[in-house]
Amino acid sequence: MKRLSALAFILIFSISNAQVSEFQKADSKYERKIKSLYKKYPKPNDERTKQEWLLTEEKISAYQNALEKIAEEEKKMVTDVPPPITPKITKEAEYATGKATFQTLLNEAVDLSFLNFAVNPYKINLKFTLDSKGNVYNAKVKGNNEAVNTFIEAAFYRIKDKGKWKPAESNGRPVLSVVNLPLQMNFSK
Repeated sequence: MKRLSALAFILIFSISNAQVSEFQKADSKYERKIKSLYKKYPKPNDERTKQEWLLTEEKISAYQNALEKIAEEEKKMVTDVPPPITPKITKEAEYATGKATFQTLLNEAVDLSFLNFAVNPYKINLKFTLDSKGNVYNAKVKGNNEAVNTFIEAAFYRIKDKGKWKPAESNGRPVLSVVNLPLQMNFSK
């Protein structure tokens, strides 16, 4: 059993690192292309603005593709099967160091400067599944802007291993649960 647990941990860790590297690749590609664009068009003009938007759409698409890959990998890794009757939760799931710490980590991981996006506060609902061992999967972000939601969801996966979630409990036993977190994000220019 210990070997199986160790193997599952190694698998989760390697997939998690691969997920983050997909975002990093998209960021790096965007940065290279935007620098080249700014070299070609040092002063703002219509063509530069058009190309900037195309590069932004390309980055959003790369993030969405990475998130789809994550979803596929997570489906393969699900260890807890929901019971036929959902147990009554006697203690809600929580971030080990508190909701405020989690929100700060998430806010710091979201970089929307290239979008020139500054709606403060930006209200979202973050929903994910937390298994009985504290593993997080199937994260989804709902807010008013799909592109911004994509980058917040990606940020969630970037910080996923920077802290631990304590699973919900039913009569003192950890259980699978769905976590719904209404959050307010603040983006500065």
